[in-house]
Amino acid sequence: MSKYEFNDILSTVLRLGVVVSIILLATGVTLIFVMHGADGYSIDQIASYGSGSGISGFSINSSSLPLTGILNGVVHLNGLYFISLGLWVLIFTPISIVLIALAEFAYLKNRLYVVLSVIVLFDLFFAMLVVPVFFHV
Repeated sequence: MSKYEFNDILSTVLRLGVVVSIILLATGVTLIFVMHGADGYSIDQIASYGSGSGISGFSINSSSLPLTGILNGVVHLNGLYFISLGLWVLIFTPISIVLIALAEFAYLKNRLYVVLSVIVLFDLFFAMLVVPVFFHV
């Protein structure tokens, strides 16, 4: 694969990831307003996110929207799950770029960049999966 084809693939994946994410986020926000809330929460509760002024300090976070429930939430047209899926697509877009680059470097037998790509992937997954456990983020 030539350098230009590789760059075309990377730019297409980046653009596609951002566009899909924007569509999912906009769909989620629209559904929340059309349905007057989502997942049993009113628009007022959702709008008071992080202010602590909601009902008994109510706030929505990743523990209230489990990853395993995203598919079910999307099928049931739950706006919060569309927003959650949009954010996950946005998070995994750069990770997919690193995976594509890793595959390209492995194909080219460029050991240095393969090792560097693996280190970057390790850092990304460590930051997403391990660090929040210790800091309760």
